[in-house]
Amino acid sequence: MRMTLDSKGYIVLPEDFCRRYGLEGGKELLVAGTEMGIMLFPLCPNIRKVYVEVTTRCNLACRTCVRNVWGDPLADMGDATFKRLLEGMRELPELQEVLFGGYGEPFVHPRFLDYLAAVKELGVRVTVSTNGTLLDEERARALVEIGVDVLSISVDGARPEVFADIRQGADLRTVVENVEALNRIKRERGQLIPRIQLEFVALKRNVDDLPALSELAYRLEANRILVTHVLPHTPEMAAEALYGRDERPPLPIPPGWALRSGPWLLWGIVELPRMNWGAERRCRFMANKALVVGWDGGVSPCYALSHTYPYYIFGRRKNVTRYVLGNVNEKSLAEIWTSDEYVRFRAEVLNFRFPSCVDCLLRDTCDLAESNSGCWGWSPSCADCLWAQDIVRCP
Repeated sequence: MRMTLDSKGYIVLPEDFCRRYGLEGGKELLVAGTEMGIMLFPLCPNIRKVYVEVTTRCNLACRTCVRNVWGDPLADMGDATFKRLLEGMRELPELQEVLFGGYGEPFVHPRFLDYLAAVKELGVRVTVSTNGTLLDEERARALVEIGVDVLSISVDGARPEVFADIRQGADLRTVVENVEALNRIKRERGQLIPRIQLEFVALKRNVDDLPALSELAYRLEANRILVTHVLPHTPEMAAEALYGRDERPPLPIPPGWALRSGPWLLWGIVELPRMNWGAERRCRFMANKALVVGWDGGVSPCYALSHTYPYYIFGRRKNVTRYVLGNVNEKSLAEIWTSDEYVRFRAEVLNFRFPSCVDCLLRDTCDLAESNSGCWGWSPSCADCLWAQDIVRCP
């Protein structure tokens, strides 16, 4: 391929090459030396999905939550930070979806509905991940009026006693009544959105409830169930994990269900996680051109690196340190995304140039395996990432 220089001295890629590889607008290139030789990285602000954590606070105390072990502050995103974030999202030509979630409950933020409305005005798909307990009628009407596309509700039990045992501080009946009220409002307004989807964290103590989720999904008019394994932050939760290093029996598959959507009849979808560690590794955050913006404006490449916390990987304790590549209070999302460090990190992850600590014979004695540092490749390392194995899933 022949390349030319523009008036500023930047390498210009041929238009047909840009179209073929989705690099429209990427005239500037980062030239970097790697073990594979000289590499050219197009600098394109081609972010397609932004995860926004408006708060780290929550009204529940779930057994599975990282909040049980971390030392991060419990705080809300400020208006000035959100304004900078919104300005940054307006500048992204390929932005398709914004998901409000993270490790906090969005509805505890006092300005959350205002933030939702402002983002929806960008013309993008908007998803809200919630525990559903604070979804009163006023908030439900606001979601319908704003035009939120998807409401993803965490439901870790189909029986009230199982649900309450895991999602401590919540009541399944309250969540069901809240979603039923939302669906009633949708029918009154003649609207099909927000669509409802359910999230289920599979554990030894609740796996028997999985088949009954179809009945709950039918009642709540949900069209999708997303099942994930637990990311265990405590020894108790590590003992609850259903996945392993070797082959494990599959999870019970909930039976299908049908739901009416206007004049159409839809069939519900169930997505199940992988059951064992394997050779194939793929980062959905990188593949989907996504990033995570924390409550303080810090930009991280994924949920796994968005906070500092411990977790257990097949019995071995590991400490993850938050990885921030920039802050929206200081730089735009496009500037952060096209920074040298972020561009090179994405290239490393897309090619997954990391060892597999799980398969290493030194895993039980290696100091590096106790953190997210790496013995080779990029640091922080994604060597033990359960997201890249499709063992842990996100909306």
